[in-house]
Formats: sequence, structure tokens, C-alpha cells
Amino acid sequence: MQEVLRGRHGELTALRAAFEATTSRGRLAVVRGEPGSGRTALLRQAAAMWRAEGVAVVTAHRPRSRAVVLLDDADQLAEPVLAATALRMPGCLVVAVTRDNAELAEIADVVVDLSPLPDDVVTELITTRDPLDVSVVEGLRTALGPLYGNPGTVLATLRNADLTWVGDRVFLTHDRISLPGDHPLLAHVHGLAQRVALLCVVREGIEVTDLALLDEDQASCGRALDDLVERGVLTHDLKMLCPALANAVVDQSGEDTVRRVHVALAAGTADPDLIALAGPDLPDARKWAGWLGNRAVEIQSTDPQRAGRWLAAAVRMTDPQPCGRLFHSAMTALVATGQHDLMRAVLDDGPDDDATTDAATMLLLLNGETVDTADGPASDLARWWLGERPDWTPLPMNAHHQDAVITHAELNAIYHALRFDAQALRTALKFVRDEQVKDRFDELTEAGTAGDVATVLELVLGARYRTPDHGPLKLYQRVVRDYAKADFTTALRTVRQLELTRPMPSHHLARVLAAAMHTARGENRQAHGWLAKVSRDIRYAPVKAMVEARLQHRAGDSEGAVNLAWRTIGLAKHAGVRPGIGRLMLLTLQLALRNGDEHIALAALADLTELHRQDDCRATLQLLLLGRGLLNWDPAEAAKGADVVRQRDHKPDLLWACHVLAQFCDDPRQVVRELHAIAREGGAAFLLPAKVSALMRSFGVAAPKATQSGLTTTELRIVELVRAGQTNRQIAAELEVSEKAVEHHLTRLFLRTGVRSRVELAAASLAGRLDDRGATG
Repeated sequence: MQEVLRGRHGELTALRAAFEATTSRGRLAVVRGEPGSGRTALLRQAAAMWRAEGVAVVTAHRPRSRAVVLLDDADQLAEPVLAATALRMPGCLVVAVTRDNAELAEIADVVVDLSPLPDDVVTELITTRDPLDVSVVEGLRTALGPLYGNPGTVLATLRNADLTWVGDRVFLTHDRISLPGDHPLLAHVHGLAQRVALLCVVREGIEVTDLALLDEDQASCGRALDDLVERGVLTHDLKMLCPALANAVVDQSGEDTVRRVHVALAAGTADPDLIALAGPDLPDARKWAGWLGNRAVEIQSTDPQRAGRWLAAAVRMTDPQPCGRLFHSAMTALVATGQHDLMRAVLDDGPDDDATTDAATMLLLLNGETVDTADGPASDLARWWLGERPDWTPLPMNAHHQDAVITHAELNAIYHALRFDAQALRTALKFVRDEQVKDRFDELTEAGTAGDVATVLELVLGARYRTPDHGPLKLYQRVVRDYAKADFTTALRTVRQLELTRPMPSHHLARVLAAAMHTARGENRQAHGWLAKVSRDIRYAPVKAMVEARLQHRAGDSEGAVNLAWRTIGLAKHAGVRPGIGRLMLLTLQLALRNGDEHIALAALADLTELHRQDDCRATLQLLLLGRGLLNWDPAEAAKGADVVRQRDHKPDLLWACHVLAQFCDDPRQVVRELHAIAREGGAAFLLPAKVSALMRSFGVAAPKATQSGLTTTELRIVELVRAGQTNRQIAAELEVSEKAVEHHLTRLFLRTGVRSRVELAAASLAGRLDDRGATG
């Protein structure tokens, strides 16, 4: 099937006009464009256009009657021959050439230049083929830079990328994107030019004086540099054109060539960056290791990231094993800067039985990496969290060194936070090195009960730790934070990205949150789909039952929902599982009251009272206050509970609290308006507007005019997805409808709200002025 050409309507019109202007004298039309700009696609579409109009189109011979002759890649053909051919033929000769072909342009009757396509056109092009996740589009745009406007380059790079399906979406398996090896730009990168290009990659841009680092004829290096700039491989400020091209240069060169360039650059210099890149391949590497380590210490306070790289290189330059002090310094710096890739490399060269090795192993394991080392208390803690050990025994807190990567007290604090044992956590925090964490106790307990390991580590270890930018720890942390902000679209996208990583506890917890978000939107089928993927392990039972009970209640089986929740509480208490159990107790109380089961409601409140007596933290306090308000019909207690939730700035929990408060508040208007505002602020992400309206009507409260839109749930979801930059195809996949349905909804939205484009629609929504003007269409 002929694919529709996107974004080239003006160029097609110019070619049609060139043919229509032919008389007895033929005309020459030249199509110019950079490699990948779509010259061939334009000629193919033009041929289809002319054939549909009854015009003869040929590609291999000169026609006898009025027709169009198409010649692709005509750069090698002689200009006089083309000019004479065009003059003698009764039609139009259309040739496609590269942009630097000035000779043909001078003799042409019409020149059609293919400029880069706008980003939105390219995005529509690639997402129409496959349901690419937004992260793929953004990754391509960043990696290709100015080449993103060349559709051929984008499509070829996409075919070359490592992609994975997760559900109904396509994701990048890893973040590294490289141009395909047959891209025309790479044809100019060979020999000396390749070494100059590698120098630019290594130095992240170069100066002309940097060419002296290459042991080559400087005049030849200068000519190679000029040629790379002229060919477009390097920009005029001597940087690689884009990251994908830099990656391709490295791939094309091969490890051996890259290694030789690193060594050549480091030879005869005292540049720590170059010496660190050469690493153990540098002659007399061991001699340089101490020097490099000393330079790292000098910059550690001002540039810790670079200091970590230098220390890691120093460790790898020692043979057979580094001294304990150097290894410890390197690992401490890498942990503090989140450079897990270098941590892994240093760990392979470090001592096998060492507290530093044990701490590094723990952090790598928690981030989903496979590490095969001797057991130790820290790595055993990680294996407990991963479900590979039944439990972990806290350590004596006076048996540690203050310069350890992770002290015994900090290991204990991490363990108690993740178990949600607030009383034991308070004791452990008295002995940790970062005094500030004691003031953030409530944040720590809330991160622990959510299973947010990244935040637990950041709070307990303070400046000594940074979560790596990639991996399940960071991804799950983003899910938790976006869920708290009610940014469900972004959170669900990240859950899907998390599915690409090695299965861990965070995956199951994220699946529960995904189910909760779909449940809040009324998307029950999707919610059940995520719940089916959650492990049956008892540690996930309380949080999973929260969603299951809500779904069961919505389906009309309130008694079954209460029984499910109450049974799960008993099983979790018996197994000693604490995270999530308090929230399940409050939900049980709420559902039991609706069913008139006061016995279970009283028992649930007794459990909440005991839970708060044991833990006495903000998380348990909000639950107890809301529970008292519900059971005792006490709006003052419920209001206090809602205030505690507001302190946390957790929008889904605040919505829950407002629902509780609005049930019996003497004057519900303020609460209901707040509830409505929460829903509006979240873009209707976690509350169906119809439910807000019904609740407001039940109290005789009119919706505030400033926020009344009159849009349906589906329309508000589409507005939310447009704001997130999703294409019609992506929106259709998200809502599980056809693209035609999305187009129909958008057309109605434009008419009803008075906006004229997707950009205006998003801007009006963000500004809070998306009003239904009552227009019809």
C-alpha cells in the first residue's frame, strides 16, 4: 500500500506546477536534500500523484510523448547531458541530488529544496507506523538533534534501535541510540578522519590545537578536520553533529581502535581525563594510578563526578589488586555520584572480602544488577528485599567505622524503613551519620511503606549516596512521585518503562499503583490486567487487596470486598507484613460502615489504634484520625486527618480524605469545592468529573464557574494526553479506541471550546480557561 507522504505538500505542488508549465520545450526540475531528507520518498509520491492524474511516468528512457522522467541519485550524471535531455523531451525531467550539487541547480528551471521537516510531522510519521512510547520519540529527538528533521534518517535509526514491546507500546530497551552503519555521513569517517572524529567524541568537542594530541601530520589533520566540518559530521564549533552520530563513530571504529586512540591521546600528557580514559591500557599504568588518585582527591569537593571517574580508573590501573584505601575512596566517590557502571567495573577489580565490597554489592543488587560475590550483611539485606532470603537480622550499631560506605546503623535504618517498623527506625536513626534525616522521619516512613528504596537510601545516607539516573530504583521513585502529584499519564508511562528492567519488588508495587490509577479512572479492565501480573507473595497482599476491594465494591459486591480486605489483614498480621496494612484497615472500616457491619468497623479502628500506638508517625496518624471521624461521626477528627494529608501534599490521599470528610461535614461546600479543585488540577486523571458533579449536587452545591468545563470524561482525558504531547495514534492506544474516534473528539473539542489547534487546546487547559462555549458541530 502506498504510504502517504507527510509534510511535503508544498514540494509536491511545486513539481506539479513545473510539469504543467512545460510546452514544446522540456523543463528540468531538481530536487535537492541532505541524506535522509526524503528525496526518494518525494519522487515516489510524485510518481503516484502523476499516474493518478493520467500522466505517463518513466524512469529508464526518454519518452516520445509528453511525460515525466524521474532520476533518483543523479549526482554523478553530467550536467550538459541532463540539460540537453530536458530540452529535447516533451515533458519534465525531475532529478534528485544532494544539497551540495550547485551545478545542476544553476541550469535547472525549477529547484525544490527539501528543508528539515517540523518535529511534529516527524513524530506523527514514526508513531503512525508503530505505537511508540513518548520516551522513544524523546530519545530519538535528543540523539539525532538536527537530523531529527530528516525522515529517512529517523526511520533508519529507528530500525537500527533495540526496541521492545511492553503491552501495547514500544519502548527503547536501552538509552543508547546510534546511526545505522550505512548512513551517508559515516562514509566520510575513515582513516585519519576517523581518528580526528574519535578525538572529538573523546574530548566532547575539540579546538584546533587539540589536533596536536594525535601523533599525525598536523597539516593532514587540519584538512581532515575541515573535511569533517564541510561534510556535516562536525559542526562549525567543532562538535559532533549529534549524539547518535558520535555513538556510530565509536561503533564503526571498534574497541581496539578506540583503545589505541585513548592511549595515543594520553601518551606524553599530564591530562587526568585522557589518562583515565586510557586506564590500564596505558604503558606503566600502575605508575600513573597514584598520581591520578591524588588529582582526584584535589577536585573531589568541586567536581565529584569527575573525581569518581578518575578514582575508578586509578583502581583499574593497579595490578593485581588495588590497595584497600584507593579502592574504598573510589567506591565511596562512585556511590555518592550514582555511577553504577563504574562501580561494577571497580568491584570486579576489588578485594573479595571487604565491607566496602559488601556495601557496593548491596547497592548494585538493589538496582537490579546481577552480582556474584561473597555474602555480607549489606548484600544479605539486599537479598532479603529481593525475596531471596526470608529475613535479615539487625546489626549491633556500635560496631562500625564512621568512614564506612554504609554503617551498621544505616543498614538497620534502611531495613526498618522498608519493613515499616517506625519504633525500631527511630532507634536506628539516633546513630546514623546524617543528622538531618531525623527531621525527615515521616518522609522516610512513607517512602518505606511505599517500597521506594531510592528515597529511603537518599534520606538515610544523605549526601553520601545518589540514585543512578537509570535503572529500576529511579524509575519506581518517579512512579511514586508522579502518582502522589496525580500525574497518572506520566506515572503509567514510567511503569511501562520499568517493565523493561529485571523483575524486582518495585515491579509488583508499580503494577499495583498502575491498577490503582486505572481503577480511579474507571478503567477496570486495565486495572485487572495489571493486578494479574502482581506476585501472590504475602508481602504484596495488603496493597494489592486495596485495589481489589475497591474494584469488588464498584462491581456491587461490597460484602465480598469487606471480607477480602479483612481476610487479607489477618493473613498479613500473621506473616508480620506491615507496609500497606494501615491503609487497608481504613478502607475496611469505610466499606464495613457502608454495609452496616459495625463489628468489623470497630475491629478495624481498634487495629488502627494499635498500629498508631506502635509506630506513631504521620502515615498512621492520618489513618487513625480519618477512621475515628468515620466511625464516631466526628467531623473535627476527620478534618484533622485531612490536614495531615495536606501536609504530605499527596493528591490521591487528599481526595480520599475529602470524600470521607464530605460525607458528614455540617457545611460541605468548602470540602466539595476542594475535591472538585483536586480533580481539575489533576486533569481529571484520578476522579471522574461525573462523580464530582454528583457529589456536589447531593449537597446542593453549584460548581464554581471558573472551573466548570462541561466536557466529558473522555474529552478531558484526551485534553490531558494532548498536554502530554501524545499523537492521535498514541491517544487511541491509551484509550483503546480508533484514531478516527480521537479525531472526531478533537474536532468537537475545537468547535466547543473555540480553540483552533492542539497547541491552543493544551495552552487553554494549562491556563484553566478551557470553557465549553456551547458550540455544536
